[in-house]
Amino acid sequence: MNGVSFVHGRMRVGEAMAPPLIRVVRERSWDQGLIVIDAPPGTSCPVIAAMKNTDFVLLVTEPTPFGLHDLKLAVEAVKTLNIPMGLVINRSDMGDDKVNLYARAEGVPILMEIPFDRQIAESYSRGEIFAQVLPEWRSRFRALVGQIETLVEKEEGAK
Repeated sequence: MNGVSFVHGRMRVGEAMAPPLIRVVRERSWDQGLIVIDAPPGTSCPVIAAMKNTDFVLLVTEPTPFGLHDLKLAVEAVKTLNIPMGLVINRSDMGDDKVNLYARAEGVPILMEIPFDRQIAESYSRGEIFAQVLPEWRSRFRALVGQIETLVEKEEGAK
């Protein structure tokens, strides 16, 4: 699909260990180009397994007390793993500014803010990629990838 390969895995019902599944999915991913590993929120074992040995972690949160709580845990985990990170704030216009203030205080760059938008919500509720439904977002996501690449290059140059 549009030059994008997709590798996924499925856990069996009752299977308790996601890290082995994540490891196999990663092994089957190609070592070229951009590889995105999607993980659930929080700092559980599957999240840590998904983050380990990556070049960059993109955290996504909402500007709510619950979002801030999870973000704080995730930022500490990423710092412990010593991986560069950035932040996307979803529904950025619906909460308060505590997530923004925390990110700035911790030196976590805010790379994108996605406001609450009915068209976006409707598109992803139908399983669609909203950047395909709303083409004006394509350039924003391309810019996001560019920002991530710049941050990774900067980190590699500092080593």
